Amino acid sequence: MRTSILLVFFALVSLNLKADPGVGIVIDSKGNLFYTDLSQIWMIKPDGSKSIAVPNVHSHELYMDKNDQLWGEHLWFNGEQTNTWVHYLWRRSANGEIMKVKDSTAGFSEWNSFTRDAAGNMYYIEKSIPSYFWKIDTAGKKTLLGSKSFQSIGRLHLTEKGDLYFNNGADLYWFPEKDSIELYIKDIADVTGKADAHSIMSIWSDNKKNLYIATGSVIKKIEKSKFIITVYKSVSNWKPVSGLVAPNGDFWVMEYNDKNEVRVNKISAADRKGIVKENAFQLYMIPLLLVVGILVLLYFVFRKKK
Repeated sequence: MRTSILLVFFALVSLNLKADPGVGIVIDSKGNLFYTDLSQIWMIKPDGSKSIAVPNVHSHELYMDKNDQLWGEHLWFNGEQTNTWVHYLWRRSANGEIMKVKDSTAGFSEWNSFTRDAAGNMYYIEKSIPSYFWKIDTAGKKTLLGSKSFQSIGRLHLTEKGDLYFNNGADLYWFPEKDSIELYIKDIADVTGKADAHSIMSIWSDNKKNLYIATGSVIKKIEKSKFIITVYKSVSNWKPVSGLVAPNGDFWVMEYNDKNEVRVNKISAADRKGIVKENAFQLYMIPLLLVVGILVLLYFVFRKKK
């Protein structure tokens, strides 16, 4: 009986990890990329070399501050005897030194968020009915940004401008003004069946105010005009879960597969320009050439009739 219970538990944990893989991927001012695979944090240097930056940590999200300090958590199950979860928070300095910033504590991390602005303020969702959205400053003071009833809230994203976005199921929401929550785009996620909090795995943005979402097997780009285009599609059994646009324009994609393996792919700024030109040709020039061809054909048809 004891063995059966343990097997069921690990099966549930495995299913949970597949449903909620890590999405933490950040870059520092020197161009070093960091990402999680739920077992450690990897670093890829600008020259392409790869190494473990933070070993033995189960971290879903990451935050890079203005001083190139990397922040995350470690979460683990404490064993069948106590049947409890434990976590601590850690920080890696720019020189590679790792230290705990919060001691090991029973339960899941509460009133902590890795959605932070340049000043270090945190943005946190209290997932109740209704849900409460908080801003927590570096002194721990809480400011209520707004509240509304949601059933399937996903992760938060804060743009450089300070706009806050999140998904509820397949819908994308934002805070256009203080104390207001508005629907931004409805049914933007790629879902099969009922939408849930993971219908959009993560949201990020670039310095041109474009938004990106990882949903289903694709990444969608949302321009300021709300024009939506698919900019990436995973192959085989891989799915995108997160990404970022580096200051130099490189596009990084983080993917998981059904074995919980993780990989990151880089599309350089030069390659992105080529893709944009190719997409623009397919989107605009091919239809235009077809219209011109039809008009020329009609011209000669009617000319013969005369």
